[in-house]
Amino acid sequence: MTLCPPGDEHRKRAGLLQYRTHPSVLGTVFAYRPGPDALGLWHDMCRTYKERVGDKKQDVQPPYRALEAILRAVLGTWARWDVSNGQAQLLAAAEMTDEDRRDVFAYWGEAFLPDGPGHQAVLQLSDLIAAAPALPYPALPRSVAGRRTLTWWPGELARWRLAEDLAAIEWKLGGKEPTRFVLCTDGTLAAIGHELPSAPDAEGRLHRLLPRIKIGTAAAGHSARHAVTVNAVTTLLANRWYGVATVLLSNPDQPLAVSAHTDGPPWNRRLNVPAVAASRRLAGLPRLTRHVPPFPDELEESAIAAGTPLGAVRAVAPESITTPGLGRGHGMEMFRRIESHIDQHCEAYRDQTPVYIEVPGLSVPTTKTGVRTSGPILPEHLPAAMDAAGIDRLLLVVLYHNDEVRSRIQREIARQWHLGDDFVAFDGDVKDNVIPDRVDVLFLEDKVGVLAHGPATAERRQLQLGELLASFQQEGRVIAAICETEWDPNRKYPTPEEKMKAEAEDGKWPSKAALARLEIGSQYIKQAPPPVPTVKKNGEPCKPYFIERETKARESGLANSTENAVRDLFRGLGVIDHRLGSAFGKIPLPDYWHIGIHIRRHAQPRQYGQRNTKPAPLTIVLTALRPVGGATEPWTAWAYSPITSRWEPYRKTRLTVHSADLGLDVSGFPTIGDESHQASAAAQITEAALLAARTQLPHAAPMVIYVNGDTSEPTWAGLRDENLGQHPPADLPRPASWLPGHGLPRTQRPLAIVRTITDIERIGRPTGGYVWGKNGKWERTKTTESPFQLVSDDGSGYLPDFLLTTVPRPWAAGPPGRFGAEYSRFAPEAAQRQGKIGYAHTAVRLTVIPTADNADADLIGKGGIVLINQGVSWDGRQTEPSPSRLAKQIDTDHPYYRRSSEEPEAPIAVPDPANT
Repeated sequence: MTLCPPGDEHRKRAGLLQYRTHPSVLGTVFAYRPGPDALGLWHDMCRTYKERVGDKKQDVQPPYRALEAILRAVLGTWARWDVSNGQAQLLAAAEMTDEDRRDVFAYWGEAFLPDGPGHQAVLQLSDLIAAAPALPYPALPRSVAGRRTLTWWPGELARWRLAEDLAAIEWKLGGKEPTRFVLCTDGTLAAIGHELPSAPDAEGRLHRLLPRIKIGTAAAGHSARHAVTVNAVTTLLANRWYGVATVLLSNPDQPLAVSAHTDGPPWNRRLNVPAVAASRRLAGLPRLTRHVPPFPDELEESAIAAGTPLGAVRAVAPESITTPGLGRGHGMEMFRRIESHIDQHCEAYRDQTPVYIEVPGLSVPTTKTGVRTSGPILPEHLPAAMDAAGIDRLLLVVLYHNDEVRSRIQREIARQWHLGDDFVAFDGDVKDNVIPDRVDVLFLEDKVGVLAHGPATAERRQLQLGELLASFQQEGRVIAAICETEWDPNRKYPTPEEKMKAEAEDGKWPSKAALARLEIGSQYIKQAPPPVPTVKKNGEPCKPYFIERETKARESGLANSTENAVRDLFRGLGVIDHRLGSAFGKIPLPDYWHIGIHIRRHAQPRQYGQRNTKPAPLTIVLTALRPVGGATEPWTAWAYSPITSRWEPYRKTRLTVHSADLGLDVSGFPTIGDESHQASAAAQITEAALLAARTQLPHAAPMVIYVNGDTSEPTWAGLRDENLGQHPPADLPRPASWLPGHGLPRTQRPLAIVRTITDIERIGRPTGGYVWGKNGKWERTKTTESPFQLVSDDGSGYLPDFLLTTVPRPWAAGPPGRFGAEYSRFAPEAAQRQGKIGYAHTAVRLTVIPTADNADADLIGKGGIVLINQGVSWDGRQTEPSPSRLAKQIDTDHPYYRRSSEEPEAPIAVPDPANT
């Protein structure tokens, strides 16, 4: 174990598949620099490539990507054609012969420049590269912690070196024979020849999982040490070419498996044309036959069809594809075995894991305890929480058309608010003072079908709902509705057209938008599923155990969904009780505004076969939370959106956003340099929101900002690892593009920015914890949910970097013998359980970036951990702090989240009475 602060040598530590590197692991790098003429020739070839082969607009990969896979296959190790800083050079981890360099570039260029002046340019470039001497790279760059830019090749080479070490291991993963992972040209490892089959389906076909290991670059935070991460995944092999983006080409004698990317639209995939031509010519050379597989000219369905024996071609299925009979993910045991194999076989990475030590005095339990509150808001706490949300009186309307749903919601209201089993509310009559002087309840049957599925638009439903609820609207009374929906996502349809029609006519989305335009918040609840069958399809009676188990699961699911519907309704209203303050426990509860920023770049819609060149829309929402008093007092929630351009209570901003189209047009925001329209819009909107917070929020207090680093680093350069603790560069487009609030006067800036990261490829998979045993040795625990803090590089103290590891709820709640807990997917015991999901630890990484001299970074980091562990309405541990979670919910709860907005309805022609 490495150094740690005095007195903490035996405190609990986190196990993590993250390893620090050193420039020495890169080895010798050879550079072939063909001179300044080569750069112009390369640019000329690229222009011709785009004209004759295509570019991103035609879903064709850039030329360097197609060339890179062939270069690495020929060399048998890492190589890269690098064009940057006004120089073109071929970088390689081993010497490459003149003949190989000439043939690769010549064959590849001749595929799209077979004749004419362009052909002479191809030959000239290939001759220049072949004549370039092999120069050892003069000085390897210092490892830059966490840098993710594609042009920074040392980070890519560091990942490759670790992958080479892992490919040399004979893995003992519980199977009868050792497993070998083959290194692919994209730097991943694939267990080719060790695919995991499913049980035969109804037609006797087998589907397969391909285990893979991915090496990533770690988010180093405040550490100056570069690190890499290891993660194992299970990849479904496709049995048709639709949507396939990656093809693996491998023969037993190949040093590397070629990972080839596909070109063309999802419905017409093909391998890159120049790459196919070059590979077939190179494979015909006797000296390269064992290195380069001939790419197939056509991607035939028969080569990858289910039930077909695996050959040299393997297609990686898109992540959206699911196959019954196969689960995803490895269990925890797999990652523990990976950690032990690296410690045993990879000396350069042994004891190089960053040291995370458990945070003392911070209790973050995942179940209900003295510092963690679960369940709905108690009726005695609702009045104070409603005051904090700016709600004087609430009318809870239940819109239903199924008696079972009505009775279920009525029972749940009585249970949550302790009204007794005899609680009854009659249809059409307001049940006053269900919670004295604060909450009334009204049940209304949807007799006119305003919630029903059909072609009725939001405008028409808005008129119907307005008439239905007009008599119940009173000044000073807020209305919120629980609505019944018939939509069943698991329902089967005979044809895709019928499914699309049913989704387009789903009544939930237009009715939700209609209610928002009436300033009525809504939460939807679905009907009960069919009763548990008592007779099998063949007529035999079901076993009593099966009926009892399925009935219990059905009733439990209905109870949970009904409870959550009521709880989520109050979350949407911004009603928050004391649970966030109580969760701080023994650590001080600071009087801060906790502001979460949610940013999402939309997918740009396009017509058939064409790209949309207009900048993609953006959704950005900010949410501010603050305790109104001490630890036993509720919290107030406010929100900001560019639609309102001002801070308002959370409920009002949410309704305003939901009543409008989703997505902000960012084409009008000016850009500077290579800045994107989305980054410019996000930076400027955030700056305006934080400036307005000083005057529009109800109480002046310091601000702490929470941002998701995975989505926000393209917007704010100061969030990136290489810039932490640095001053903004002179060529920064605008001060607002450095950090949120950086463009404000110094006295008005936030106390700190908390960057959260959830991408496991940037964190490294947790493997449990290490505790100091009574025998004087470190002993590993199989699971851990503790908070940890990163030790500084010299071991003298701690950095404001925190790690919160989590055991997934399905795994924690499962019975003994959970899949993947004691054995991996390769073990004989797993042969009949490949359909199970293999759960493993997840984690959230928090990095505190102080922006004020008086900021207590440790306290702010601990507060961020508390706000992740304690949700507002969700009992489980979250993946982001509550302010960010609430901001995100405004987006994800939108009626047209990830859906197309409906077209405006044509006005209804009303005949003129004078003409009738």
